[in-house]
Amino acid sequence: MTPDIEIRPDSGLWKDSLNKSTVEELATQLGRTYKKFDQDGFTAFIIDENFYELELKERISAIADALKKFLPQKYSQAIKTIIKTAPNVGGFENWALLMYVEKFGLDYFDESVQAMEILTRYSTAEFAIRPYMINYTKQIMPILHRWVEDENEHVRRLAAEGTRPRGVWMAHVEAFKKDPSEVLKILEKLKADSSLYVRKAVANNLNDISKDHPSLVIKTGKKWLKQNCPETNWIVKHASRTLLKKGHPDVFPLFGFTENPKVDITSFKLNKKKFNIGESATLSFDLHSKSSHPQKLAIDYKVYYMKKNGKLSPKVFKLSEKKVSGNQQITLTTKHSFKEMSTRKHYVGKHKIELIINGNIVASFDFSLS
Repeated sequence: MTPDIEIRPDSGLWKDSLNKSTVEELATQLGRTYKKFDQDGFTAFIIDENFYELELKERISAIADALKKFLPQKYSQAIKTIIKTAPNVGGFENWALLMYVEKFGLDYFDESVQAMEILTRYSTAEFAIRPYMINYTKQIMPILHRWVEDENEHVRRLAAEGTRPRGVWMAHVEAFKKDPSEVLKILEKLKADSSLYVRKAVANNLNDISKDHPSLVIKTGKKWLKQNCPETNWIVKHASRTLLKKGHPDVFPLFGFTENPKVDITSFKLNKKKFNIGESATLSFDLHSKSSHPQKLAIDYKVYYMKKNGKLSPKVFKLSEKKVSGNQQITLTTKHSFKEMSTRKHYVGKHKIELIINGNIVASFDFSLS
């Protein structure tokens, strides 16, 4: 007996939008396209006693496996059914259609690439395209250069998102991590795209590249910023977020921050030296500009957290961006919480804080959690 569980309106979980009702609707739409489709068998195959224990991507994979079992075994026929069905179902159901291409279409390059170009309009083929990027890197590049000229923003975005060296929830493309020059040729054509959806993908791709080739991204950013295009400027700033967070000194001048700022820091401290896990702290310091000229400052601080293994692990926090006039003095304060979080567990022991201005460490001290 299969469980009759539906999505709760207040659950807030993406996975719960894939349930018996949505699977039945997908079966109905597939049946309208492929008359021999076993709708009841398809639904029963997916909605078993384990389905509601699965996470989102696992549920999508289960649906893709059912498509393999119940659609025509000839790939070209199955793809025709999938393409005709896609406009009539939701985004996560379309992800399942694309996962069928990802899992079972690698031996049918031309048909699969054509299918992804169509199906990405209804969901996103950024995951499905990864094994093709890895296994057919040279063959797929001319197709991507055609896609960047497509009138549909979803197709253009796929060219930018699909070529990310790293990405999220997906396999890395090792060839692009080693040499991203071909990727940059794609991004060059999209650097002033009219669609924010596309520009975000370009920025995310560049941010990926910056983790392996920081100097190359900084060089690209300098070149792109010379065009003084608002869309391109936004991409460069968003793409530089990891470099800025890590304090790479060469990235700050790109955005008008003073190179090698002249400042004097005093009274850099927390409101006490020892805290209990769960408490909040007040971090404060006085800053005195030692230059007679205005300076633009990106002010961050880095907390070195004690981990379970006894080693310190750093995390950077944005504090402020300030323009200070010649010889100006200011006091800055911020709150920092040591409460337990789902993304961070605190451990007893010695910790450390550094103050960072335009990528340069200017002050530090130790403190303890107990």
